[in-house]
Amino acid sequence: MVAVLLGAAVFFTAVPVSAQDRVAKLAKQLGESDDFRVRTQAALALGASKSGRAVEPLCDGLEDSNTTVRAASAAALGKLKKGGKKCLEDRLGDESSSSVKSVIRKSLKKLGNVGGGSDTVQVSSSSRYYIAIADLADKSGRDGSSVEKIAMRALKKRLGKLDGLVVAPSGESTDQAKKVLGKYSKLTGFYLTPKVKKPKYQDGNLKIRIQLTVFTYPGKALKGMIPKSVTQQDVDKPDRKTEDELIRLAFDKATKQFLDNISKFE
Repeated sequence: MVAVLLGAAVFFTAVPVSAQDRVAKLAKQLGESDDFRVRTQAALALGASKSGRAVEPLCDGLEDSNTTVRAASAAALGKLKKGGKKCLEDRLGDESSSSVKSVIRKSLKKLGNVGGGSDTVQVSSSSRYYIAIADLADKSGRDGSSVEKIAMRALKKRLGKLDGLVVAPSGESTDQAKKVLGKYSKLTGFYLTPKVKKPKYQDGNLKIRIQLTVFTYPGKALKGMIPKSVTQQDVDKPDRKTEDELIRLAFDKATKQFLDNISKFE
């Protein structure tokens, strides 16, 4: 089958958010409110929601600039018990607040021993897509894992907005994937491989180029590629903060384009 190549141009269509989608509303409050008290209450409410869709916004909440919000997000993941172990472990290494670290450790105990096993995913008869994500092919030339963290957060946050979509646990074996997909006949698997290229500074502009390649899962037959580039003007010298924002934006747009066209990949 010929692979589908989806270009950089994207046409966005506004989709109304159901008034009953409380998790989506709380996630928006946690991610966008200017009041840390609102963000804190949103995190705690997500922890009590009993929804696996609350995991990704709570993981994002662990990166909040406010210690109270980070602590609330960590506590909520421990109460929710739907996943988030990996992001808690990652945050524990970066966290500067001893009080937040204490909450993270308590939540990790509730989710299992540190370093042991993968997050549990919630697959049911109503699930439609099962998405595995490869490690980032990072050609940015930057040290550390910051670029991968930005890319993965953007990917998973956008994927989490589609009902019926489940993200496979990292490190899942082919046999484990086959078992999940074999149990649910209506479940379609995809494997996404993200790549970011070296930032390009030219003529006073910064251009970030990424690519999201789509395969079947677990068979990994090529289905298509989604290249994406975003440019920021008036950037005449290396600027990590702007690079980070453009990387996040590029992966968000590429993932949205994948979801908007997901039926074409089936």
